[in-house]
Amino acid sequence: MKKRIISGVVMGVIVVLVLVLGLNVSNLIINVFIAIIAALGALELVCNAARVDNIIFKILVGVYTAAMVLIMTRWLDQVLGMSVTLRGNASAIEIDTSDVYMPMIAAMVTVVYFIVCAVLILVKQADFDLAKIATLVSMPMLLAFAFSTIGSIVTAYNGIYYLLLVLNFSCVCDMGAYFVGVSMGKTKLCPEISPKKTVEGSLGGIVSSVIVTLIITLCFGYFDKILPTLLLTIPLCVAGMAGDLFASIIKRKVGIKDYGDLIPGHGGILDRVDSILFISPLVFCLLFLGAI
Repeated sequence: MKKRIISGVVMGVIVVLVLVLGLNVSNLIINVFIAIIAALGALELVCNAARVDNIIFKILVGVYTAAMVLIMTRWLDQVLGMSVTLRGNASAIEIDTSDVYMPMIAAMVTVVYFIVCAVLILVKQADFDLAKIATLVSMPMLLAFAFSTIGSIVTAYNGIYYLLLVLNFSCVCDMGAYFVGVSMGKTKLCPEISPKKTVEGSLGGIVSSVIVTLIITLCFGYFDKILPTLLLTIPLCVAGMAGDLFASIIKRKVGIKDYGDLIPGHGGILDRVDSILFISPLVFCLLFLGAI
């Protein structure tokens, strides 16, 4: 537990420093940091879960994932900017029309990645089954998209508010579920996937997040969005739990305890952000629609 707490504090300090530098110096600092984290997460999934050991594939996956995060984050920033403009707050975000080419660049980079992967797999086809092929050619792209929505949320207008909501739906809900589950949990939620999770704990986590949502919304003065944000807290917490369980079932299927050992006491990158990767794209969509 001591190692876990120390690692958590260190992670928190690093994230805060990156946010302070990024929001006060350049958003690129935040985007590069997220791109590196995304690349490490993709490598954990491809190398540790799918057990692809070839160094060429490792380099390819890492470079592709990081590049896609940087490209897609810039594009998604402009998507949010257009949304703000359409809702009558054009002064909040300026639109750079040159970024309309970002989707095409992302598509071309992805096509090149697929072709290179296909050629390398053909060369070493004896080492690949369907699971390895599917993971290698699809998961880095999905992870890159999920991570890029995090970057877009953070650098959006009042991005810290939305980042706190994402952390609330994931981390606060998870902590609430843990403490309520330990003290009151009796009914197993998914014993085959995660034996320690309980229905009572899950409900406690949701209630905890609802309370924190109210506090965050009031502190930032979004009085007109209190009700919709409170109502959306429930499905977003459920989405985070689904992400956690989905990550767990992958680990069980491949016979690993953690995705990695980069973070002492916590495991790997994906062990810490599994629920966030499910929540962040949904929050991005809701932010685009002006629902929260």
